Amino acid sequence: MNYILVVDDDAAIREALTSVLEEEGYQVQSAANGREALEILRAGGDLPSLILLDLMMPVMSGWDFRAAQQADPSLAHIPVIVLSADRSVQVKAVAVQAEGYLPKPVDIMVLLETVGRHSPL
Repeated sequence: MNYILVVDDDAAIREALTSVLEEEGYQVQSAANGREALEILRAGGDLPSLILLDLMMPVMSGWDFRAAQQADPSLAHIPVIVLSADRSVQVKAVAVQAEGYLPKPVDIMVLLETVGRHSPL
């Protein structure tokens, strides 16, 4: 299964992104924090084609998740797009070696264009 993993501690944002992506035909899974995301990735099932990752989350931040992902050879290849309300989101995306970034609030057209570039249907 080719899917997108949405990792954000804000349930409303997770649900909105999931809804928009599913309406476009994508399969989506979501996680409320980095630890939950790692559990999904390490569960032995299919891996996502793209991860949409918030950086500021409780339990395990996006920073810590990304470090763990990059340290795991079976997960390091999965591209990440950083989601953040921080004005320096571009700098932070570079810092975690993300493929790109989306400022919050997320523009739906930019979201679909970015996702389509990294995870075509």
